[in-house]
Amino acid sequence: MSCSVEIIDFKRPEGNRKNLYVNSIPGSSEEDVQEYLYSVFSVYGLINGIQIYSYSTSNQSVKVAGYYAFVTFYSVLAAHSAKESLSNKITIAGTECKIAYAKRKKDAQTVATLHFSKCQELANYYLGFNGWSTTIKLLVQKICNFIHSSLTAIACLIEDNEEDSSGNDLRKVRYVCVTRIDITGHHLNSEGMGAWEETYLVKDPTSKAKAICKSKKLAYQRSLENAFSKVILIVLPNGKVTVEVDTTQPDPVILTEKQLDDSNVLKVNELDELPDEDVEDVKDEVDEDVDAINLHILHELEEM
Repeated sequence: MSCSVEIIDFKRPEGNRKNLYVNSIPGSSEEDVQEYLYSVFSVYGLINGIQIYSYSTSNQSVKVAGYYAFVTFYSVLAAHSAKESLSNKITIAGTECKIAYAKRKKDAQTVATLHFSKCQELANYYLGFNGWSTTIKLLVQKICNFIHSSLTAIACLIEDNEEDSSGNDLRKVRYVCVTRIDITGHHLNSEGMGAWEETYLVKDPTSKAKAICKSKKLAYQRSLENAFSKVILIVLPNGKVTVEVDTTQPDPVILTEKQLDDSNVLKVNELDELPDEDVEDVKDEVDEDVDAINLHILHELEEM
């Protein structure tokens, strides 16, 4: 298989050429099969996951039980190397198990973002443990989003607690996190935003603390996943890795130091009375000139 350069992104691996099918695995515990397959195939490259399924068939009135498995790599070259080096088969407990590319009827319609732990695993494998670092730029329980136009600056404040309409004394806590990934040695960085909301019971003194901790943790993880989703690994024929950042993906939020500076923002804490203008008329005026990206984020936060 000739391929000079391979591009690997931080998405869940899709495509038959990254996915190997192993059949006729003799009966044993699923854990033993998982461990054995990992020890055999991980030599050839980083594995995203191994899915194992049990089966049973009747052969001349004899019931045969066993497993078949799918071994998914991040790299097409790694999957090809494993298949060819093992001569399309492995022997387990005296049984020859064939190795082939998986055959799927159609590819997934949407590409899923890679999970937080898998992002770290992939970055460590290709960049090294010291090849990247993260910085939390923002972690807030209340967030203001500013919509700028030539004539209007609107500030929206989202409160962190809301009373549940069912009367169960429930509150909601929201956290939004902005994280930056720095790729050491490449002078590149990627920023991502994540948000998470948890509900807690007011009458339970520990409920709010747990909700805050979970909301902070998951908001950070989602922001890291979002930042990694823009990173592209380019594996060269000599094994070296270079990195690019996908600038075509729109940032979910634009937060600059100027916007975070209190002296440069308009704060709205309270209105003594409703404005005389009709709300729909004001919205129509703003929609003509408002920045499209910040408007998109405002809608997302309103739906939380």
